[in-house]
Order: sequence, then C-alpha cells, then structure tokens
Amino acid sequence: MFNMKGNALDVLAAVAGRGKQIFEDHIAATEKKRETRIYCHDDGEASTSTAPNKTKLNINFPQIQAVANGQHSPLPEEFGKFIEEMGNGKTPTPATLVIQKCLFYTDVNPSHNRLSIPMSQIMRDDFLTDDEKRRLNEDKERKKFNDYEDKERKKKNFMVVKIIEPSLKLETVKFCRWDMPKKGNCGRTSSSYVINGNWSAIVMRNGLRKEMGVQLWCFRIDQKLCFALVRLPRNSIMMV
Repeated sequence: MFNMKGNALDVLAAVAGRGKQIFEDHIAATEKKRETRIYCHDDGEASTSTAPNKTKLNINFPQIQAVANGQHSPLPEEFGKFIEEMGNGKTPTPATLVIQKCLFYTDVNPSHNRLSIPMSQIMRDDFLTDDEKRRLNEDKERKKFNDYEDKERKKKNFMVVKIIEPSLKLETVKFCRWDMPKKGNCGRTSSSYVINGNWSAIVMRNGLRKEMGVQLWCFRIDQKLCFALVRLPRNSIMMV
C-alpha cells in the first residue's frame, strides 16, 4: 500500500511539474510575441507600449532593418526622370531618403493639414544646410516673447519648397519645424519637421489614407531644396 501511495505521489508530482513547464513556456512565448510588435503613436514615434488607446501596427521588420542599413528601395525611375526635367538644364543633386513611415490619422486629416516628419526617425539630418536649420530653429528664441509682433513673425518661420506628388504632379508647400512639449516630461520637447500649406490637397489628389506607407526624398536644384513623395506598396506596412 505504501509503494502504491508513493508511486501515485510521484505521478502527481511529475504531472504538476510538466504543467508548470507548459505554463512557463506559454508565458515566454507570449512575451516574445509582444516584443516583436511596434505600437505607433499619431506623432509617428514608435514604442513597445501596450496601451490600448494607441494605434497598433506590426511593421515589416526586414524592411526596417534594410532601411537602417541604407538598403531601402531606390527612388522609382519615373521620379528620377521628372527630377531631371525639373532641372531644365541644371544638374539636380542625387535624391536622398529623408524618412520612410506609415501615414497616421493626423497626417491625412484635413483639419490637421500636415505631414509629420519626426526628427527621431529621419535617415540623416544633413539634408538641410546649417543656415536652413538655424532659420527653422529660430522659433525657440521667439517663444520667449509674447508680444503680437513676435507671434506674427513666428507664423512666417517656414521655407517654401517644391514637392513631387506620388501622381508626379508638382506642388508648392511649406516646410517648417515644430517643437512640442512631451507629456509628463518637464522641459522636454518632441521635435518634428512638418510639411503643410497645400498638404491636404496632395492627400486628396493622391488618395492618401491612414496606414499607407510612404517615402519622402529630398534633392536640390540650383541649391534650392525640393522633395519627392513616393507611395510604397501595400504590403510594406501591415495591420495586425
């Protein structure tokens, strides 16, 4: 009888141990799956937060790694030809990728009328000259003043640039820099470059929608900054 009880206890212990191992394996697999997801905020910044009120996207990791290594998809040939024609005899600088991102609600909402280009996600910050950076950064000093004149000057703190739309139409837009305070971080700001002005017209003409993937390229003609907006294939950025 004692041996029977001993064997039964051994069996129960083995079953309990196996059950514990299965549970731990399940937890580990769940955590690993969570870590492979990117949760993107409307300001375009990615994090691993699991907050339920954030837009949840699963971004193609091989593509992100390729962009990080400078191995992104090249500028489409038709855009290259269009840029050559824009030069009208003047040689444009080689086009360089500024950012690759998914469009968010605020990027395509007419009431916002702007494309956000988070500085934390741009490929390289030397697409602007030092003088251009200083010009766009002047609003930091202007925030120290409250008089009407400085507020009006701040509104004019932008660059007028040309942009090639995905449909190969040429449009004129405004390019500026926004510095916004971060919630819960005293004195810290989140900085983004912004394309606005006629941006909503570009969204409508090209059928741009939330969650579409885009690339923003820059080039210069006669030292003047220009952009090209390329729409990526649908499977570049996927919902989960």
